[in-house]
Amino acid sequence: MQFSFICSKSGIEEEAGGSPSDALAAYAKMNQGRSDVRQRRPIYKGDNSYQDEPKKSRAHSSDKWKSAACVALLLAFILTPVVILLTPSPIDPVYFTLPEPPEFEGVLEPNNLLQKSERIFENEISGPESIVVDGDHIYTGTADGKILHIYKGEMSVLAKLGKEPCGGFDNEPTCGRPLGMRLTKEGYLIVIDTYLGLFKVNVATGDHYQLYSAEIPVNGKRPRLLNDLTIAEDGTIYMTDSSTKWDRRHNRHQIMEGEVSGRVLIYDPKSQEVTELINSMSFANGIQLTRSEEALLICETTRARLLKYHLKGPKKGSLEVINNNLPGIPDNIRRSSTGGYWIGMALIRKKNKFSFFDYCAEKPWLRALIMKVVSMDLVLQYLPKYGLVVEVNEEGKVIQSLHDPTGQVIPGVSEVEDKDGVLYFGSYNLPYLGRLYLQRYKKTKH
Repeated sequence: MQFSFICSKSGIEEEAGGSPSDALAAYAKMNQGRSDVRQRRPIYKGDNSYQDEPKKSRAHSSDKWKSAACVALLLAFILTPVVILLTPSPIDPVYFTLPEPPEFEGVLEPNNLLQKSERIFENEISGPESIVVDGDHIYTGTADGKILHIYKGEMSVLAKLGKEPCGGFDNEPTCGRPLGMRLTKEGYLIVIDTYLGLFKVNVATGDHYQLYSAEIPVNGKRPRLLNDLTIAEDGTIYMTDSSTKWDRRHNRHQIMEGEVSGRVLIYDPKSQEVTELINSMSFANGIQLTRSEEALLICETTRARLLKYHLKGPKKGSLEVINNNLPGIPDNIRRSSTGGYWIGMALIRKKNKFSFFDYCAEKPWLRALIMKVVSMDLVLQYLPKYGLVVEVNEEGKVIQSLHDPTGQVIPGVSEVEDKDGVLYFGSYNLPYLGRLYLQRYKKTKH
């Protein structure tokens, strides 16, 4: 309905002179004060007011949604820290301190000797933690539960201690994870599986026999993280149980917690019994008998130090710290061909260089918080890569070191096997073995 029609019906158009604006004024004047007259909004041609109303309504609705979103974000911002604080941490951190990391100078002066290594069996092997070399034969255990035999470049599965399926977090305890291994003087391979126990393996046939099951408690506690071993001349086996609380899948929890349930166990080949020798250690890891077999050298990972337990002599039964400030987080320890002992480092500790591990040591609250909100695997991905192995003497003094400052060839080492002029480097997670010919190393060094 057009405005001119309304006005003409009321006889106003003529009175107002025919102009729409004049007509509107006259109409308003005529009906002023009348309650019975329906007030109507005039509509002009080209007036889009009615059409704009839905748009205004939609804009108003959009504003309401934006306001609601802002409120939700604000609440999330306020409540998230509260939820994090109220959520219990998966660990119960222990307070401990570490000395200031050592300066990389003298025998620790950075070099590129590890970069001279070559990667072998790359992408054919997964996490070769421990290595045994016997002539042309190499043995190692991998992340998928296998004990591998490598002979003249050909790799085969010697044995599997667990059962299928293998691969993945949930399957690891039943599949098994071989860690430390040694060769007996009779030629048998002794392997410690972190979940399953201690095994004797025939290297010719792959047949294996369980010497001790990890299901059996020792001194009232089941071992949860059997780790490394060393064998005495009389067949006695000393092995580390890194924790009675955390298993291998949760080893980051153990390290971040700093708890001290680690211990050294003894397997007696005559009685076939396992007893506890040392306890109250923080992640007991690599273990090695001295050449005289008068003492054990033990890497205490979470404290970044080397311990010595006296089996004989005037100090028999005593445990002492012989190096309380290693330049990294130690893993396994093995004899060197020059009379010392090689220690592989998982991470480095260097003076005037930020160390996530050292920074968190005296802050148990921070370690508890980190384990609530961040995956340690993610944290480790962003830590600087730096390959390092050190050789120490029997008193724990560092006498030489091999470095890969870039971490491009050897970013971390679990174990060094020094055999027949070659250094082999193991790893708990890398997809290859490292190999360095000592002749090449010596030429580079001099």
